[in-house]
Amino acid sequence: MEKRLIINADDYGLSRGITDGILLTHQKGILTSTSLMVNQPATDYAISRAEEVPELGIGIHLNLTQGMPVLPKDQVRTLVDDDGYFYSCGRLAKKLLRLQVSAQEIEAEFRAQIQLMKSYGLMPTHADSHHRIHMYPSAARAFHNAIVSEGIRRARAPRKQYWPANGRWGGPHIGPLYRRLAAKSYLEFLQSVVFRDLQLPDAGVTFHPSYSGKLAALPTAWQSTLEHLPGGSYEMWCHPGFLENGFSGTDSIAEQREVEIGILTDKNLRELARRREIQLISFRQL
Repeated sequence: MEKRLIINADDYGLSRGITDGILLTHQKGILTSTSLMVNQPATDYAISRAEEVPELGIGIHLNLTQGMPVLPKDQVRTLVDDDGYFYSCGRLAKKLLRLQVSAQEIEAEFRAQIQLMKSYGLMPTHADSHHRIHMYPSAARAFHNAIVSEGIRRARAPRKQYWPANGRWGGPHIGPLYRRLAAKSYLEFLQSVVFRDLQLPDAGVTFHPSYSGKLAALPTAWQSTLEHLPGGSYEMWCHPGFLENGFSGTDSIAEQREVEIGILTDKNLRELARRREIQLISFRQL
């Protein structure tokens, strides 16, 4: 079976530094795809530079946790605070789990964001979401309905896997065994039932939990994953970007972003992909 791999950078348009890092890792490295945030300070900048990279697949990074919505706040009351800003990821996650968020408002906001991207002349190659928020039970069906209604048939896979696998029960998920098994079962349900009519990669590729929090080990994690990737179609997501005054000081993964630029532009990693006969594709070729 062929090995096909999408390497997708999230957060296109979140800042100029991130946007520049994404473009560089595509032009000089192995990045094949990215996801645009349509309601961020650098959105216009990102769109203005998109014509420079015709081979880069550009999807939409649907957002409910950063900045303000596209729709007026009185149309998305359960998604925003009193000032009209989205809730933080942690707070929104709790509200989603407690069924305190309107699925109709989520779908409407997602559709508004997709329509805004289309208005710039860009049809998304695929859809995913900031902080994987669309995987929550209250958001998954709204995500599905929104993207299908807007003509998008490709999306990020809920299923997550890592290689080399070591037989760890519950796969790549964190926490006690019962939580890992529950998370794996739920994401399998999304993959095979809720999103069954979408074109999805076989899985999203993550790293073994032993690499968690070890930034210095990140190059090794990438190399090991490509070395052991089996046959099938997969996506690896990443977050390359340059530091930027006025933004990076509050960005919790600012250092990781610069490390990832080095990884993705490393000629040895490209050679490893070639040697392992991994086809680097975008969602267009899925």
